[in-house]
Amino acid sequence: MIELVCSFLAVVMIHELGHMLMIMLCNKIEKRPLFDFVITIDWKHVAVVHEKFVRPSFNMIVALAGPLFPVLCSLVLFMIWKHPVSHQLLFFSLLNTVMLHPACPDGKNITASLKEMKERKR
Repeated sequence: MIELVCSFLAVVMIHELGHMLMIMLCNKIEKRPLFDFVITIDWKHVAVVHEKFVRPSFNMIVALAGPLFPVLCSLVLFMIWKHPVSHQLLFFSLLNTVMLHPACPDGKNITASLKEMKERKR
């Protein structure tokens, strides 16, 4: 049971790390301070808050990085380490892709970025 809880928490941390790494990359490209974000934690949410980027594609990439980074990490781990924990991490990582749904925060950000990109093309 403890392995399940640890696997779940690891996926949550890797999810937020994906957001942070992509924010740092986009900050570097836009010549902003590298660590221009804040991590907020309360009893039911963990979030990385940052100032919206000028380019909507950057906002979309940041939103996509959270759900997809754990999948990438757990797939690599699954390939090199055949252990039940790697199976659990992969399972929770794949469940984490639910965050791409438009009703979830990452999905809402992706949808808003796509709408903004479409409006800018007009």
